[in-house]
Amino acid sequence: MRNKVRNFIEEHHMVEEGDCVLAAVSGGADSLCLLLTLLELHKELGIRLCAVHVEHGIRGRESLEDAEFVEKFCEKRQIPCRIYHCDAKGYARSKKLSLEEGARELRYRYFEQAAGEFGADKIAVAHNQNDCAETMLFHLARGAGLKGLCGIPAVRGQIIRPLLCVTRREIEHDLAQKNQSYRTDQTNGEILYTRNKIRHQALPVLCEINPGAVVHMHQSAAFVSEAAELIEELSEQAAKAYICEQAGGICILRELLNEKPVVFREALRKALVKAAGSSRDISRVHVENLQDLFDLQSGRSVSFPGNVEAVRIYEGVLLRTREKQERNHTLEWEISDNGRLCISPYGYEIHTRIWNKIPQKEEIPQNRYTKWMDYDRIKGTMRIRTRREHDFLVIDAQGRRKKLKKYFVDEKVPGYQRDQTLLLADDTHILWVLGYRISEDVKVTEHTRRVLEIRVNGGAAHE
Repeated sequence: MRNKVRNFIEEHHMVEEGDCVLAAVSGGADSLCLLLTLLELHKELGIRLCAVHVEHGIRGRESLEDAEFVEKFCEKRQIPCRIYHCDAKGYARSKKLSLEEGARELRYRYFEQAAGEFGADKIAVAHNQNDCAETMLFHLARGAGLKGLCGIPAVRGQIIRPLLCVTRREIEHDLAQKNQSYRTDQTNGEILYTRNKIRHQALPVLCEINPGAVVHMHQSAAFVSEAAELIEELSEQAAKAYICEQAGGICILRELLNEKPVVFREALRKALVKAAGSSRDISRVHVENLQDLFDLQSGRSVSFPGNVEAVRIYEGVLLRTREKQERNHTLEWEISDNGRLCISPYGYEIHTRIWNKIPQKEEIPQNRYTKWMDYDRIKGTMRIRTRREHDFLVIDAQGRRKKLKKYFVDEKVPGYQRDQTLLLADDTHILWVLGYRISEDVKVTEHTRRVLEIRVNGGAAHE
């Protein structure tokens, strides 16, 4: 056991010489074995050892006796230990969680607190191969994807799991050889809880079919984990290519459909999680509903957790929060004749100047972000703003008008960009759609006496 665990720790680079390792100890067989094994190895590994026990206030006197057992065990071996008492039932009720979820949240919160008090670099928990197999079965029954079938990782941030290389049977055998007693949680034998049903009913049947079932499932979890890492990498690449964040939300371009289905779905899941701000309520059915939206006509929408709405647009699908949609109003900045205006949300810096005559030996700029206009044909106060209803452009010398909405359609301006495109406007008359054309009736001609030059730096002007 000792050598097996040491090799596993080294294989996964769980600790470094000089680390302080906090062992989470419930008093049960798994955690006692963890603490004893780390105690045997601490000099070889060059680590300091401390312990933490969380008493959840669930099982009355029995629970208090567990805490007392751990405290005395550590005192006898001169292992610094912190004991915390809490009300897991009350916490779970206040957070609207199951008792199991609430107890786990509290437990890890106190682990982090103890790590801070001890100055611990790592927190060691006692999950073993049986726990990994039970987790896989639990997730499989719920219809989890690849990540759910990865079992339990050996290392996740500050958390390390040195016993993931051994089975529960090996742990109990090791403690028996050392003549070491341990506490038994009587609720672990009850089959009221889902995990206990898997532990006492489902897993034993699989072990009857194949005595090596637990070990084989742990090995399979490692293979699945490698596949999941590859898919994660490919989906990240696809997301960078076909998913872009805009002021109005997250746009998923339809070209993403060209990716392999498993990469496509994982990229969709990532986009949904980003839009919702959490993965907690995002499930496979939500990803499938988002995928189906690509087959519907433009304008159709689907609602998701996290107050997220997905809208089918010409370019693909736009994810946005309904809050953003409700807050969507015209942004506006007044612009002076000669000066500089910073528009921080866009990263733009806008420079203006007036010439009292057309500069000699200079051609009218063709740059998308530098324009000349006939200053005397501009009426009223100029403003940089986003679009409004009734906005229009003058499109020819005869003064014919085109609604801005139709102009965007004709120019194939992506739907998700239209509300964010900035305009130079004089009331509802659009003088310039930044990055596109100017209005016909403010163009510089041979009759122009004064020229307004507007130059945009930064933001999209550098693209």
